[in-house]
Amino acid sequence: MRTRFILLTAAATLLFGVAQPPRAAAAVTVSDEDEVSATVESVDQHDRAVLLRGPQGGLLTVVAGPEVRNLAQLKAGDRVIVRYREALAASLARPGTAPPPVQASQRAERAALGQKPGGAAEQTIKVRVRITQIDKRHNLVSFIGPAKIERTTEVLDPQMQKFLHTLRVGDEVDLTYTEAVAVSVEPMKE
Repeated sequence: MRTRFILLTAAATLLFGVAQPPRAAAAVTVSDEDEVSATVESVDQHDRAVLLRGPQGGLLTVVAGPEVRNLAQLKAGDRVIVRYREALAASLARPGTAPPPVQASQRAERAALGQKPGGAAEQTIKVRVRITQIDKRHNLVSFIGPAKIERTTEVLDPQMQKFLHTLRVGDEVDLTYTEAVAVSVEPMKE
């Protein structure tokens, strides 16, 4: 009887494979920041148009909407600095857990009355996706989110590429994407 059990166990192992231990929940976060500065060439208060000269000398006109406070404080020669940051966090969802609801949040700040114009805005989206295809050779991954639309993206960041190589088709991944921009104005240097 014992021999028969051992043979059945061996046959089942050959037919169905060895049970693999559960994978540890992998997680990775990557972010990128950029900063650009420009010099104010002129400000048209009536039309709320600001002419900016970029670092390579190019000109750009920006129209400040009504939500921009203190436009009268902006003068030719002021330096406008735009800082942009984006971050993506990805973690392997625990098998069998219910997907969290899709979450989207926004936050905005603007200059106080009497200060130079400026402000910041941030947007965060949290969602769970299911991996449908992986091309590890070309660092491509396809996934389906709650909207049931399949998307394919090329993974460029080396840390995310390592994470990609731990994934399997059918895995569920929790994603948190954050995008933020801040604008500040520095007075003209005397």
